[in-house]
Amino acid sequence: MKKTTLILASLLVLFAFRTNAQTERILLFECFTNTSCGPCAQYNPGLDALINNNADRVAAIKYHMNWPGANDPMYLHNTGDNNSRRGYYEVNSVPHTVVDGMRYAGNPASLNQSMVNNWLAVTSPCEMRLRYEIVDNTVVVHVMGRALTDVDGSLRLYVGVIEKEIHYTSAPGSNGERDFYSVMKKLLPAASGTSLGSMSEGDYFAYTFSWEMANVYDVDQIDAIAWIQNSGNKEVIQACKSSTSFEPYYANEAALIDLTNLKSMSCSGVVEPIVTITNNGSQPLTNAVLEVVVNDKVVKTVEWTGNLGLFEDTKVELGEVEFAVEEENQFVVRIASVNGVIDEGPLNNEVASTIQGSPDNSQVAIKLTIRTDTNPGETTWKLTDMTTGVVVLEGGPYEEANHIYNETFEITADGCYDFTIYDAGGNGLEGSGVYGVKAGNKTLFSGKSFEYSESNEFSYEVYTGIEELDSPATGVYPNPTSGVVIMTTEGRQNMSIYNMTGQCVYEGVCEGELQVDLKRFGCGVYAIKAGDQVWRVVVK
Repeated sequence: MKKTTLILASLLVLFAFRTNAQTERILLFECFTNTSCGPCAQYNPGLDALINNNADRVAAIKYHMNWPGANDPMYLHNTGDNNSRRGYYEVNSVPHTVVDGMRYAGNPASLNQSMVNNWLAVTSPCEMRLRYEIVDNTVVVHVMGRALTDVDGSLRLYVGVIEKEIHYTSAPGSNGERDFYSVMKKLLPAASGTSLGSMSEGDYFAYTFSWEMANVYDVDQIDAIAWIQNSGNKEVIQACKSSTSFEPYYANEAALIDLTNLKSMSCSGVVEPIVTITNNGSQPLTNAVLEVVVNDKVVKTVEWTGNLGLFEDTKVELGEVEFAVEEENQFVVRIASVNGVIDEGPLNNEVASTIQGSPDNSQVAIKLTIRTDTNPGETTWKLTDMTTGVVVLEGGPYEEANHIYNETFEITADGCYDFTIYDAGGNGLEGSGVYGVKAGNKTLFSGKSFEYSESNEFSYEVYTGIEELDSPATGVYPNPTSGVVIMTTEGRQNMSIYNMTGQCVYEGVCEGELQVDLKRFGCGVYAIKAGDQVWRVVVK
């Protein structure tokens, strides 16, 4: 009897696994229409009725085209996303409806309930959940999902914000239609979606996207949907509608969603990163242990404590992190535990970045180029010696908008230098604004999109191969100097003096002793060459 019971229990477990390996499918209807399309007015009511009759199992989104009428307002509200989906499916006529990307494509007049029933009978290997909220004038969409079986292919996640109903008092186009449904307002984070790659059984994702609303007729009609689509054959393997009874998959699950305050180039091996952590679990997030890993080595562990509800997030300052600088440095922050246990959804537990080691920059001009934005008075910068902490150069604010400014750094000492650019408005260099720092003709780093500041480092050697001679009988003195230097040689020698950009500023002959006033060439570092000998001289 016990053996029979054991076999029966095993069969029940196996049966449960097989039945749970797939889940109910939500169909995705993507509809293409136009307010001046006569057939659209004829067939849209039947299409809308079919969607409404299956509202619990169908997610719909309608893209408005610019033909046959070019002034469709719902097309003009978001031309980019509308055109993107049109191009994706190569749509060249309206009305046109695509079901699940590949189950049906054509005139919606041919769609019927029997076809929908057949499609709904096909189960899905993935499940999804979605919730949205409106904060001030921003739609915030939370979507999560997981694979119930292995799913091969180049999968992408798409999220669409829609306006469920739009009613005009008079028709906006020539076909007489005044009522429009499931109108696409925005695709998040962009029309290209988010890459998921292939998914193995149990793989899980959770994302939060936001959109500042524009061209919305009625905020109360805003809604959101999502779908997973295979980029190869365009098959939509699952869609999802929003729900107010949203329940996370896991109790203790956190995600790292952003890593900031890093430098793309470093020579000091010191950074102070900031990471954003969010709670995707049903339990409040009160504790998280974070590990900082550089070049596969754990260099620091940070414990965070707080209290985050579902989908709440916070920035965690990780403090000063030191590492041995290599030519290329892989910088990773990962979650070791949440609420004292292993995170139940570990696939979103890491954020990573690459920090380049600064190359040796010797006796080359370090140049800064800034193209200002429309608020040049907000832009400033400073150059700091990382060894001494002394600000050696600074510039800005600037006067001319959308103007190119060029600066050459006069660096007088070897070392590691930090360049920080600031924007008082907190929005970086907008529009065509951009900055870049070059060593000779090589760009060390550049940027435009930051908030209040952005920092990077570079190393510099004022001159390599310089032979320093202490004896004034066979060299140059005083060094450093406030202007006049005295050169001494044995016999007659041709002399050349070069500034830090490599330009020859003086040529002459020294026979025993020669005095030259370098102050007239400006403060900085000069290389004095006599025969095979070279001296570095600093003019203060």
